[in-house]
Amino acid sequence: MSNHRFLLAAVVATTTALAAAACSKSDNSPSSSCAVTVGSVTTNVSAAASTGSIPVTSSCAWTAGSSASFLTITSGGSGNGNGTVNYSIAANTGSTRSASIAIGNALVSFVQAGALAPVGCTVTLSATTARINANGGTASIDVSAASTCGWTASSNSPFLTATANATGNGTVVITASANTGPARTGTVTIGGQSVTVTQDGGIFASFDLFDPSQTGGVTNTCQFRSSSGLSTTCTLRSTSFTSGSAAIVNYSWTVQYTYATAKVISASGDSPTVSFTDTCGQPGGATDDGALQPLDVTLTVTDSLGNTATAKSGTGSQSKLFVQLFNCGI
Repeated sequence: MSNHRFLLAAVVATTTALAAAACSKSDNSPSSSCAVTVGSVTTNVSAAASTGSIPVTSSCAWTAGSSASFLTITSGGSGNGNGTVNYSIAANTGSTRSASIAIGNALVSFVQAGALAPVGCTVTLSATTARINANGGTASIDVSAASTCGWTASSNSPFLTATANATGNGTVVITASANTGPARTGTVTIGGQSVTVTQDGGIFASFDLFDPSQTGGVTNTCQFRSSSGLSTTCTLRSTSFTSGSAAIVNYSWTVQYTYATAKVISASGDSPTVSFTDTCGQPGGATDDGALQPLDVTLTVTDSLGNTATAKSGTGSQSKLFVQLFNCGI
């Protein structure tokens, strides 16, 4: 009888432990396989204090956490299913800084601009406008301030970079990436003042080869060929263009090939075409089958603002070009 009692007690204890373990596993626990997505949020913010909210879409439990003390979750720090995380960003008194809020498996990263010049601190800029050409480059802005006056610089436009956290006099170098579209404008904040940067529209160089004696269209081979020994003239024509209002004003050509000796043709001016002429049957190069020699062409175009672009045969989208050297009478 006593054995039966001990066995019953063991069964009851085991059942109770299993039930307790099952109860301790909450249905609200986050699942590593459950995705969390967040809605649109403004993540590049000014130095001033600000607040915002992050829409959350999920089918499971989640929690939110901040990576820095200046970025505070004010409400909605956890949830089950859809929800909203509200946050605040403290005013920035130093240089540009960043932090993030993790919500389940989603991450929202913030960048806060550096502080404006302190009240009563005078910052003077050498210019409040700048121009950078289409190919990309830099512009420098000199900053004058008292030795005890701190200031920062930050970009407000994705194609511009400019960073600084300095005291007293200094120089801010603004860098623009190459522009492949129309003219564009952006701004940089230096010591609380806005500098407007204009970048010229893109300029693109390209050209085609024509051999009127052989074909009426574009070709990749100029044939020095004649049944009667006449000369052959081939023409290179620019197909370059700009995406802004500035027109192309200069075409600079260099054309090179070898036919018995090295031949070099150079031309520069406002004409979009250049021609070169040669004859069949020259010794040391021509054959009955037409020997092929590379035709090396370089075109540099310049627009009215001074922007340039260069195209070379056999490079990028430009096809390789050739001259074909025949004996006369073929």
